[in-house]
Amino acid sequence: MTDPDPNSYVTPLALASRVLVLDQFGQHGIDGLRSAGCDAIFNPLLTHTTLEQAVRDVEPDILVAQSTSITERVLCASEKLGLVVCTGASTDIVDIDAASRHGIFVAHCPGRSAAAVAELAWAFILGCDRQIVDSVNALRDGSWSDAHLADASGLAGRTLGIVGLGQVGQEIARRGGAFGMHVVAWSRHITEERCDALGIDYCANLVNLAKLSDVVSVSVSVNEDSEGLLGEKFFNALRPGATVVNTSLGRVVNQSALSNAVRTKGIRAGLDLHEYSKSPESRSALGDLVKQPGVYGTMRSGAATSQAREAVDHEVVRVIRQWLDHGTVGGCVNRTTQSSAVTLIHVRHLNRPGALAGIFDVIGKAGINVEEMENVICAGGDAAIARIHLNQTPTERNISMIRGAPHVLGVSVQAIQRATLAT
Repeated sequence: MTDPDPNSYVTPLALASRVLVLDQFGQHGIDGLRSAGCDAIFNPLLTHTTLEQAVRDVEPDILVAQSTSITERVLCASEKLGLVVCTGASTDIVDIDAASRHGIFVAHCPGRSAAAVAELAWAFILGCDRQIVDSVNALRDGSWSDAHLADASGLAGRTLGIVGLGQVGQEIARRGGAFGMHVVAWSRHITEERCDALGIDYCANLVNLAKLSDVVSVSVSVNEDSEGLLGEKFFNALRPGATVVNTSLGRVVNQSALSNAVRTKGIRAGLDLHEYSKSPESRSALGDLVKQPGVYGTMRSGAATSQAREAVDHEVVRVIRQWLDHGTVGGCVNRTTQSSAVTLIHVRHLNRPGALAGIFDVIGKAGINVEEMENVICAGGDAAIARIHLNQTPTERNISMIRGAPHVLGVSVQAIQRATLAT
C-alpha cells in the first residue's frame, strides 16, 4: 500500500466548506478555492432579487461578492454562512450591522488594486493637462485647426495635492515624484511624521491643500465623514484652471460644486463614474457635469485591469484559506478591537478532553460572560494556557472552583481597564 500524496490531503473543515462566488471572479481564483478543498460554485448571473433563494438552496459557508447587495435576508438565508468576502472597492454592498448581529464575519481585500487605481488617476492627470480626449475627437471629426487643444500647463514643478494617503494615495504620490511634481497631502489619519517618512509635505486641512495645488487627486473611503468631503468651500479655494481627479466613489465630491467650478473657474476634472452606472436615476444625479468641456470620465472601476483582478482573486483565496486553516479572518471589517472585558484570567491546564468544559461551566454558572478567549497549546502537547477575557471579575470562590476543575494546573487573574483584542 502506497502512502497518500500529502499534497492531496484536505482538512475535514475545508471539505465541508462551500463557497458561492458572485459577480466577476477569475478562473485561477476558482481553481485556487478548489485546490483548498472548497466546493466552489460560481454564478455571476445571480442578482439581489435571486440571491436569497440561491443561498437558501446552496447553503454556502462563504459568500464572495463584488457588487451584488448582501442584505440581512440573504445573510439569514442559511445558518451555515459564516464569512462574506468583498472583492470590490468597498464593503458597502453588505449590511455590516446585520452581519455582526448574526455572527458573520465580513472581509475585504484592501490595497490589491492600488496600483491599477493609481494608473487610472495618472491617465486622468495627463489626459486633462494635454486634453487628449478632445484632440482625438477633433481628429476623428476631421478638424486640424484646434490650436487651443495644444495649450497644456505641464506637470514638472507643479504641486500635486493628495486627498487620502492610503495605499492608492501613496501609489499616486510616488508617480508624482517621477514627474517632478511637488507633492502635498491631507488625510484624516495621517501625521506630519508619516508624511516626512514618505517624502511628502503635510497639509493641515483641505482648504490649504486646495490653495496650494495645481492638481488634486482624491482617493478616500466612502463613509459618513467623507460624503461631500470636497464641497463649495474647497472649490472656492482651488486655483483657476486646476485639475481635480476623483477615483473614489463619486459622492465624496459634491457634484454641483464641481460643476460650478468647471463653468466659472475653468477647472478640469477626471472622474471614475462607475458608481453612477447602476441606474438611470443615479446617472441623473450628475446633471450636465459630464457634458461640460474639460470634464473626462470612465464608466468602469479603476481596478478593472487583469493585474488587479488577479491580485484580488489571490487575496480572496488567501483569506479563505486562513479562515479554513486557522479560524482567523484577514481583512476583517466587523471584528471589534475593544471589548467590555474587565478581567483577564490565565488558566494553565492539561491538554485533555473536558478541561475547557469544566472551566467554562464554572464561569457560566457564575453569570460571567466570556468576551474573548485563546487556548495556546504548549510544545509537546501535554499542557495548554487559556487566556480568557471576562466582563466581570470572578469572586475568590469562582477562582477556587476553576482551580478545582478537572485537569487545571493553575490560575492567575489580571485586572484590565480596557481589553484591546488581537487582530
